[in-house]
Amino acid sequence: MARKLTIEANALRATFGLTLFLLASGGAAITPAQTSRAATSASYIERGRAWVDKGELSRAISDLDLAVASDPNSAAAYYSRGVIHSLNKNPEAALRDFDRAIRLDQRMAEAWVRRGEIRRARGNLDGAISDCTKALEINPGLADAWLGRGIARRELRDFDGAVADFDQAVRLNPKSAETRHHRAAALYLMGKLDEAIADLNAAIRLKPDLAMAYNDRGVARHRLGDVDGAVADYDQALRLRPQLASAHLNRGVARREQGRLAEADQDFAECIRLNPNLKPAVEQLLQARK
Repeated sequence: MARKLTIEANALRATFGLTLFLLASGGAAITPAQTSRAATSASYIERGRAWVDKGELSRAISDLDLAVASDPNSAAAYYSRGVIHSLNKNPEAALRDFDRAIRLDQRMAEAWVRRGEIRRARGNLDGAISDCTKALEINPGLADAWLGRGIARRELRDFDGAVADFDQAVRLNPKSAETRHHRAAALYLMGKLDEAIADLNAAIRLKPDLAMAYNDRGVARHRLGDVDGAVADYDQALRLRPQLASAHLNRGVARREQGRLAEADQDFAECIRLNPNLKPAVEQLLQARK
């Protein structure tokens, strides 16, 4: 969580700069009163960023409330508060803020991307693609927009389109483990297992503690017939994240193929304990293998 907050804090630092940009833009003359309101709002945004750095999201939101109250026409204030609402698991409030930021500044590409993320999470994949496409019209160099559109396209099973978008995201941000991981998922679904493994290898090099990358590489290796390699990956995934139910399920399947039936049963039991919703999948799997 601390790493996530640091990433978002960096986004808020950029937003603070955006606030100053907004002061200098627009056709109408800026009055001293407007300058004062904007400066006050910007100071609350900066203080809110500092609270995010410390993991104090409630205090950060309180400061962003003051930023909005100080300057109701600040797109940056609404955008920044939306980011914090997203961090605070309040997508409805975040969506309202991103909507407002876009109404105030149609050229704020980051707000389009953020709104697209929420739309995608809610199952509105076409809306997510539309928002990311708009962001790319504004700023074709925005890696997060390529990534977001790629994820939505993959979920719509437009794998070629998804990989094309991920390629652009990787080109713009080659050190992003997340982007490599998402491209690997699309490649896996296309049956390009060696390419998927290559991306997962890159993701792991970039972020060695990415448990899901080990889990997913294990799945790809298993499908290629490398059961021992798959188990080694599931082992590492579970060392990093012992509560990862899917890794227990996957390792259980592989251990059965290795003849380690008692250990496999332990994995299946732990999988169900961690995620009872997977119980039907486990039972169906065991029934099919009898």
